[in-house]
Amino acid sequence: MTDRTRIDWSTPAQLVVWPGEPEAEDRPTVTLREAVAAAARVESGVVWIVLADGHILRPGRIAELRAALPPG
Repeated sequence: MTDRTRIDWSTPAQLVVWPGEPEAEDRPTVTLREAVAAAARVESGVVWIVLADGHILRPGRIAELRAALPPG
């Protein structure tokens, strides 16, 4: 994931926050780009991203992706 040219930002993904936010409804499946951007806005809890292929991105990997996130 450190090679910015190899990240498929359009991969289907779902943002998961643990522990869950009481007022939040189920989060929809979005693109990896949207999930990483949304992760930056989460104020409390631990953020994970689940990809469509079943891979789970942990907080450290999400931080790397936030740094690699292209503008736009």
